[in-house]
Amino acid sequence: MPLQLVILLAAYALFLTGAKGFGDPVTFDNAYYKALIAKPWLNPNDSMASMIGLPSDHALPDDPECLMQIELYAADIQQFFADFAEAYLQLTSLGAQWANNTV
Repeated sequence: MPLQLVILLAAYALFLTGAKGFGDPVTFDNAYYKALIAKPWLNPNDSMASMIGLPSDHALPDDPECLMQIELYAADIQQFFADFAEAYLQLTSLGAQWANNTV
């Protein structure tokens, strides 16, 4: 489960990157994971300190299992893309219902 959690949190980065201030707002990349490793919230003088502000973001790098995945995805964008595609496909095949109920 930690693997899928860490992967799918990238969707958060995909949709909120521009609003949150990390990474390129038009590029889906691994900037979220690089920011998690940097832990900018620990330094109030860091311009990124307020950009990754959810308690769930802060907790991820403190969990050893999650940290292993975060470090992997921060270092290997191709592995991140491959794992994200697989997890997203699995998530969307579970029968999610969208607002207009057309899946």
